[in-house]
Amino acid sequence: MSVQIRPDRDAAIARGRAVLEERVTASNSAGEAYFGRHAQAIAACAAAMADRFFAGGTLVVFGSGPHATDAQHNSVEFVHPVLPGCRALPALSLTNDMATVTGLLQSDAAADVYAHQLRVLGRSGDLALAFAHAPVHPSITRGLDAGAAAGMLTIALTSGEGAGREQADFLFHTESADRDAAHELHLATYHMLWELAHIVLNHRGIGDVS
Repeated sequence: MSVQIRPDRDAAIARGRAVLEERVTASNSAGEAYFGRHAQAIAACAAAMADRFFAGGTLVVFGSGPHATDAQHNSVEFVHPVLPGCRALPALSLTNDMATVTGLLQSDAAADVYAHQLRVLGRSGDLALAFAHAPVHPSITRGLDAGAAAGMLTIALTSGEGAGREQADFLFHTESADRDAAHELHLATYHMLWELAHIVLNHRGIGDVS
């Protein structure tokens, strides 16, 4: 007695293809809306970042939860550029300092975990970049406030309903509640900021190692 499994397999493949097509279509639509809305601001932000780097500023990045790794990823890209002709730029992730982070989280000042570090490390002329998904934790908003108070250029990449009201010089927000979709947009945004900032800096001569 033979068992026919091909129809079930074909149906599963068709369902999988339909899910992928739906996800890709939704991702493309979200990207078109997001970058259509933020394109000019991304260019302006990259130019402002280049101004700070050119003057000797340092990029300080932070985020909570899954965004802690975005902060680490983003800072490494500036310190260790992957494209020829691009200089290493000073950057650090506040989430890397586990002694400070865990120490503050165990105290009554957990919501000041990033604000504290920025008050100690941040200088006028530096850059503060935050990642957040709704509901935005107070540590993020307090960190941005501390960066602004220190005279830093503040940048926020946020997502989800209820976010997008943070105070920052440049705010890149998507309403998507889908963390994966929002992450794709944030990932593309900070790669654009990285590359555009380098284009400006190389034009000015900071990429000339001679």
